[in-house]
Amino acid sequence: MKIAAPNQPTEVASPSLEGFEIMRRPFVGFGLLMSSVIGTLVVLIYFGAWASSNRIENRAYAAGTTESQIDGEWWEDGLVFVCPLH
Repeated sequence: MKIAAPNQPTEVASPSLEGFEIMRRPFVGFGLLMSSVIGTLVVLIYFGAWASSNRIENRAYAAGTTESQIDGEWWEDGLVFVCPLH
């Protein structure tokens, strides 16, 4: 049985991949990442404003008043204000 010396130099060359070279900076990847983050925020704001307006409407219906007379929570008013569709 042969025991190898622990400090033997080994040559490790990275494999060459034909046709795989990064020639420029990855702007497309960062653009796609940012567009998905912005799209997620838009969807969250829309559904948050939808839920907030339903909560305000249900409280107004339960109190027997109009929606303009009901004071919403700060986050409900903020989401309804930020969303251009509500």
